[in-house]
Amino acid sequence: MKRKTGFIFLLIVYFVLWTAAVWFTGIKLIQNSGQKRAVFMNRMTNWIAVNENTDISEVALDFNKSDVTSDISVYYLDDEKSFSNNKDFFNQSGNYQNTYIWEMSDEEGNLIGFAKYRFDNTQVISLLILAEISSLAFLIPFVLLVIYIQRNILKPFSEFSEYPNKLAKGITTDSIPESKNRLFGKYVWGMNMLNSKLESDRKQIDRLMYDRKQFVSTIAHGIKTPVANIKLYSEAIETGLYRDGVPDEKDSEIANKIGKNADDIAKLVGNFLNDPGSLQSNYEPDISNFYLEDVKKRIVDDFDNRLRMKDIPFDVEISGNPMVSSDFEAIIRCLNQLMENAIKYGDGTGIVLKLYRQDDMFFFDIINRGVTINSEEVPLVFNCYFRGSNAAGKEGSGIGLYEAKAVAKSLGGDILMKTDAETTEVILYIPG
Repeated sequence: MKRKTGFIFLLIVYFVLWTAAVWFTGIKLIQNSGQKRAVFMNRMTNWIAVNENTDISEVALDFNKSDVTSDISVYYLDDEKSFSNNKDFFNQSGNYQNTYIWEMSDEEGNLIGFAKYRFDNTQVISLLILAEISSLAFLIPFVLLVIYIQRNILKPFSEFSEYPNKLAKGITTDSIPESKNRLFGKYVWGMNMLNSKLESDRKQIDRLMYDRKQFVSTIAHGIKTPVANIKLYSEAIETGLYRDGVPDEKDSEIANKIGKNADDIAKLVGNFLNDPGSLQSNYEPDISNFYLEDVKKRIVDDFDNRLRMKDIPFDVEISGNPMVSSDFEAIIRCLNQLMENAIKYGDGTGIVLKLYRQDDMFFFDIINRGVTINSEEVPLVFNCYFRGSNAAGKEGSGIGLYEAKAVAKSLGGDILMKTDAETTEVILYIPG
């Protein structure tokens, strides 16, 4: 916005300078014309004084029409050279920029009267009109250029500027739509390639994390049983079970140490099994103030194009526009994951997003029709790497909902799921 204001200011300054230059040129032309008129009036005055005649047709042939006037009045002095009886001659001179009075003298240089010349303003008006036309002729193409730059460069660039920010924050987003704008063709292609590469890397990381989890779980379970047996044998030795109930002091000491090591190994195995291995670690919320309408706009911007291409109806219902105090990007991240699931597991008949406030909580409901999961699986869908029975043949890793729930909890809220025979409703709620 600041750049646009500065650009407009420069445009105004340039227009003012251009107009001033045209005006200055016009004034110089008027001055030159005044000099030519002065030459004309000097010659006419001498002609009239000598010939006592205002017929100047012969002399006027030597001048341009714009420097000649036929509106000439002559006043001769009386014997006493008194002005008292002829004041009207001088009072009627009017606008002195267009009316001129010249002295007439005889051959001996004696004042014999005055000649008055009147010129119209046509030349001045023409110059002013020319100045305005030239200014407009310069301004109109310049304004069109500014509009072109605004529409084809500044506006698309402003829209594209949010895209790298989304990618940097790991927010799933559609590719930038291809356009006929050649200025950003390579940029759009490059950003879409980057988005595809990051998405591919995320999927690969999810697969590696899943393999890691499976590997750790297999190893941990494989160790757990032998460690339990070692613990039992150490306790038997320590109590003298194999010596008819009479423990050996040295054997008991060693058995006690073996038992402690077995406990350490069992604790480590338990940590491995309890570690979800998620990519989402301790999330640090970035709290800011925004409006509920901002969330709606962002989700529509992120998914409207894709849903149109898939021919999936998408309705957004918002109740009021209250201010929210939370982590905007975190909310968007959660809703993006929920929208992705609605698209993936829905039947394409429609998705509804509801945004509303109830008491001190903000609710974001996503409802879609499609293949639902069994009610017994609902409590498990937010577990890391869990995939429901309706996920057969669909791409995924079982991490998305787990991470979304972790982010929601970091904001002081949570995510719930409700299903029936035909619809699935996922509810994100946070304090605001």
